[in-house]
Amino acid sequence: MTSIGAEEVSTREAEVLAAVGERLTNAQIARLLHISVRTVESHVSSLLRKLGAADRGELASQAAQFAKRAAAEPVGVVGLPARWTKFIGRSAEIDRAIEAIGSSRLVTLLGPGGIGKTALATEVAKRAEPRFPGGGAFVDLVPVSAEFVLQAVAAALDVTAGPQEPLEIAVFERLREGRTLLVLDNCEHVLETAGAFAAGVLAACPDAVVLATSRERLGVPGERVLAIPPLGLSSIDGAEGSEAEALFIDRATGGPDGDGDRVLVAEVCRRLEGMPLAIELAAARSASLGVDGLLAGLDDHLRMLTSGPSGRHQSMRAVIDWSHDLLEPDERELFRRLGVFAGAFDLAAVVAVTGVADLGVASDVVGRLADKSLLVHRRDASGSRWRMLETVHAYAHEQLDASGERDEILGRHLVWAGATAGEIRSVVYSTHWQPGFDLVADDLRAALGSVGAGPNRAGYELAIALAHLTYARRFIVEARSHYEMAVALAPDDQTSVEALRAGADAAFAEMRGDLAFAMLMTASGLATSDGDAAVGGNAVGRCGVDRRPSAGNVRCPPAS
Repeated sequence: MTSIGAEEVSTREAEVLAAVGERLTNAQIARLLHISVRTVESHVSSLLRKLGAADRGELASQAAQFAKRAAAEPVGVVGLPARWTKFIGRSAEIDRAIEAIGSSRLVTLLGPGGIGKTALATEVAKRAEPRFPGGGAFVDLVPVSAEFVLQAVAAALDVTAGPQEPLEIAVFERLREGRTLLVLDNCEHVLETAGAFAAGVLAACPDAVVLATSRERLGVPGERVLAIPPLGLSSIDGAEGSEAEALFIDRATGGPDGDGDRVLVAEVCRRLEGMPLAIELAAARSASLGVDGLLAGLDDHLRMLTSGPSGRHQSMRAVIDWSHDLLEPDERELFRRLGVFAGAFDLAAVVAVTGVADLGVASDVVGRLADKSLLVHRRDASGSRWRMLETVHAYAHEQLDASGERDEILGRHLVWAGATAGEIRSVVYSTHWQPGFDLVADDLRAALGSVGAGPNRAGYELAIALAHLTYARRFIVEARSHYEMAVALAPDDQTSVEALRAGADAAFAEMRGDLAFAMLMTASGLATSDGDAAVGGNAVGRCGVDRRPSAGNVRCPPAS
């Protein structure tokens, strides 16, 4: 996007503006960009307002000036996580990674959970940003399932596809806009999909570079793997202390007291094998336990550690387990219930899903969990939100499963997701609704994915709302799959018919006339058998069909 005062012109609006500057009509612009004339009219109206132009002629005269200003404005790598603490150490790893992305087009930072891959990738992308004039994006894949990797990348890049344009092609076109950097963070749970997507980027976008983080290599030809070691336990350039100790001291609330405590800090870091997350969790407790008490706690909880390839993972689990045991009962209860969220959440979501009494209580307990490094806080245009680091989230989810509360919390999550999707759907035709949807999209998908087979009113309403939103977001294939899910969850034939008819619109938008016709015929049959011949006839009447097998010419109205 390009800023104009307090306003922003999106990539699509810039394309429309350039076409207006070439004196094309709305119909010609629609054909050029594969969008509807109505969408072109909407973009033109928005541009008139944002650029302060009196009419289309004045808008056309501003197009060349705007293009020059946009070309001079640095694009940047969007979505880089903001730091609220100091980045410590890793100078050698940063230099290696920057050199790697300068000479290789796919670089994977490899290491176990908690080693600091995300923080390192963020720092590398930030420092290397001037080398990528085409910009790029940081894509957090933690809350994303395999089938939605492409959508996550598209959302991060602010890319939408035309009605006859595959989303993948639209993403590739964006990544061909100069030398670009795409950071795919936490690929291990979507390894095959992320690898295939990265390979596609390498083949289709000759100037794009992919920087991935993962516990496993992607396995793509040409991949350069950089194994990320633990923080150093020896002195930094002859100075007093090590990288690991510097991290502990920076994160400790009270800080070590004198040389005696510094010796103990060095021992704590050694026992935690230089693992950054483990050190941060331990440092958060040093104010209340003292470093000596902290070390005693580690003696008790790491007795089961053994040497070998899984030792680091076991030490991470032991530290989280120990930190969890020190929680107060209300903290422990909320911690495990927050494990139901797939992505970041705000306080209103906490109250709705976890059963906390009110916002004041939620704020108190969430704040305490964040202070103990079990939640990560961030603030953006939407306000404060929290999320769990990957390893911590997996632990919380296990605790929820073991508590016997899983079904209750999943039910609350489903109700919250349905209400949230409904609220966004109600404003879908107003401006700037997409960022709000992108913030919660992964949780909406996760809530729908947790619904069991068979009729389910809450699941049906979420599926319908999510289908509508993804259709509006131009994730057409996904939208049609949600309509199909709505059919499976429909509580009665009438709602099945509604979902089938809407799903047929989505299928037609995919240029799948055969599928649209089949869905409408199914809707007709259900309506007729339910005694509503008029609705059944209307369903069939919505399509004009050339019944020759080779034709498949089905014409239906677009989804509303």
